[in-house]
Amino acid sequence: MQDFPLHGVYIETLSTNNIEMKTMKLWRIAFVMLAAFSLTSCSNDDDNDVYEAAELGGTWQKVYEEGVVDAGMVQYTFRPQSANNGTVDIFTSDWAAGDTTVYRIYTVTDAGHLQISPKPDDTSVALTVDCDIRRLTSTQMIWNKPGTNEEISRFKKVK
Repeated sequence: MQDFPLHGVYIETLSTNNIEMKTMKLWRIAFVMLAAFSLTSCSNDDDNDVYEAAELGGTWQKVYEEGVVDAGMVQYTFRPQSANNGTVDIFTSDWAAGDTTVYRIYTVTDAGHLQISPKPDDTSVALTVDCDIRRLTSTQMIWNKPGTNEEISRFKKVK
């Protein structure tokens, strides 16, 4: 008595089922990898636009993009006099101009719009800043052009 009269057909069916099982397994693995990648690549963007007004006080050093050579150094030292205004010392240092400090006043709205302007009695170079603070935490500050998402400066807190 023969167990498998259509031995060749049985083997062919087994091979087809085996291929289908392997294909399903590959699809499952691909789906799991896609799901894992999707979950890890998505981040919560809500923390990008953090504005903690109390963190403005202190010294902030401008951070330059990688590859910028001889950018010098720029530091802003904010000294709040109230929640919305104060004085700011702007220290710049580079190989061509040397070290310079200018003294300005600033105002900042509750929404994070920052204006730095000369003191009323200041007759030196008119350095002004008008920007939106997109991010302000205890370690990082990012300035955007007013009313846009275009980043103009990035800072790290040094003091």
